[in-house]
Formats: sequence, C-alpha cells, structure tokens
Amino acid sequence: MTDQDREQQELLQKEAQFWDLQEDKIDSLYARPHDWRFIPKLAEIIIRPRVNTLLRLLKTHKDRIKSLVDIGCGNGWLCHATAKRGIYSIGIDLSEKKIATAKRMAREQGIEHMCEFVAGDVMQWRPKEKVDLLTSHGSLHHFPAFAVALDHMVQNHMKPDGFMLFVEPNHEGMAPAVAQFLLKCAKNKWLKPHFDLDFYLEVTGQPALEVPPPAAHAAANEMNVRNESPAGKEFFGEHLDLDLFFRTHFEVIERHFYHYFSSHGTNAFYVFMKSRVLRFLWRLALPCMVWRDTRLLRDPKYQQYAEDGLWFMRRKLPTAP
Repeated sequence: MTDQDREQQELLQKEAQFWDLQEDKIDSLYARPHDWRFIPKLAEIIIRPRVNTLLRLLKTHKDRIKSLVDIGCGNGWLCHATAKRGIYSIGIDLSEKKIATAKRMAREQGIEHMCEFVAGDVMQWRPKEKVDLLTSHGSLHHFPAFAVALDHMVQNHMKPDGFMLFVEPNHEGMAPAVAQFLLKCAKNKWLKPHFDLDFYLEVTGQPALEVPPPAAHAAANEMNVRNESPAGKEFFGEHLDLDLFFRTHFEVIERHFYHYFSSHGTNAFYVFMKSRVLRFLWRLALPCMVWRDTRLLRDPKYQQYAEDGLWFMRRKLPTAP
C-alpha cells in the first residue's frame, strides 16, 4: 500500500467516524439546530422547489427508472421515498450507524423488500446488477479525484442507457450582494444585539469570545459535527466547476439551481437569531423569499451564486462518423 493509499484510507475512516458521531448526536442537532436543514418546518419550505423537480423527473421517466443507487445515502430518506414509488433503491454510505438507521426506518415503513443498504466505500463495492439511475445528494463533492471517481461509478454501477441525477453544492458561501446585505444587518445597531454570535462561533469551530485559550484549544481538537466533515474540509475549494464539467462530459437533460438568499437568510434571521419576534416574522416571510429565489435563479447572473445545483443527465450518444 502506497503512502497515498494509506492517507486515503485514513481520510475515509475519519469521514465514517464523523457521520457515525453525527448519527449518535442527531437528536441534539435537531434540538438545537445549527443550520436550516435541521429545522423541518422551514427546510420543507426551502427545498420544496427542488423536491417538486425531483418528483417530476421520476414521474416523467417512471417507465425507464426501475432501480437506483444513492451514493452517500445517509439515513436513507431518498431510498425510502423512491421505494414507495416502486423503484428498487440501493443506498450506500461509509457510516455504519447511518446505514443501521436507514434499515430500521425501512422496516418501520414496511418497504424493506424494496430497499438495500450497504455500509462501505462505493469505490470498492459493486451492485449485483447495474441500475437505471445513479444519484447523489451532497456527497460527490467529498470525493478526491472527482472526475476519476465519477467515471468509475458510471462505468461500474449504471446501465449504459441509464440516467444520473445529482444535487451538489454549486457555490461555496454567499453571493457578494447577499454577504454584504447580511453583514450590514449584523452591524445594524438595532439588529446586532439579537444575533447569537457565540453560537455562530461554536458552529463554525471558532472559540467563543469568553472561552479561555486552553479550553478553546481543546475544543478545537474535538470533532465538530456542526461543522464540515473531514473530506469536505480536505477538498474545500479544490473541486471542478461541476456545471461546466457535467455539460462537457454528459448530455444534460435538465439543470436547475436553488437557494440564493432564502437559505442564508434563514440561518441569519432564524438559526442565529435570539429575538423570537424576528424569527416569527422570518418564518412568515420565508415562502415569499423562496418564490423570489426561484424567479431570480432563472437568470445565469444569479445561477452562478446558487447554493445548490441539480443536474439530470445521461451519457452522451456517440457522434456519427
């Protein structure tokens, strides 16, 4: 085994440990959310346009999608949803505890006969039969040598006439205009006292203002399940422009972009907001914010700053000689 192989194996082990630990602490993460994704009543509003697109694509191609592999399936939420729609769904994830949860939830929902869950490295695993759909929701950007890894999965897991449906981060951080607006709000003398700065520092892995240096140093060495995972940190900012990569290498049937302001605004005005009044007002305004995002993200000028992208694709047909 080469040094590079050993480093890769160590990173995979750390990644699995991170998601195992997150599953152990999942109740506490929902009890004190650090991100809009852990607030179901708000997350449902924010992701509704994306879910509607996903359901429409599955319905439109229901005669051609009878099986799928979900890469980095987590607790199996997608596999559970697609199994209920008659699609044999295979989920694979590094975390044994996430997979145990996925299996338990499938049993509880009476769909275990339509699901299969595997704990392991998708690069070392092979399905019994190649599937009609290869999908991933926020996992591909954690892979080193992204282009090589994706080619491996397409060749070994997906039928030649199969489809790909990937939802991945499209832009790291906020659009400059959004960042400037939120910073202006944070500095406003009326709003500033209501932002929970200590919680924000905790979430981002920084020592709270009142924590003495030794304690802060000890806390920094602990795995922070409210922050990015080890693989996410390892390859932060190194990945390709996914939109350009997908359009270059595959036939992109549809592409959509989501979350320009509504997601970042929810973190600022709800997750890290102390005032119950302001949180209530934000919750009322959120559907309008999502509607506005959806309209703005039809314009390429805003698409480049979208938090997430969705790509529905297939292999390119060979060109005629």
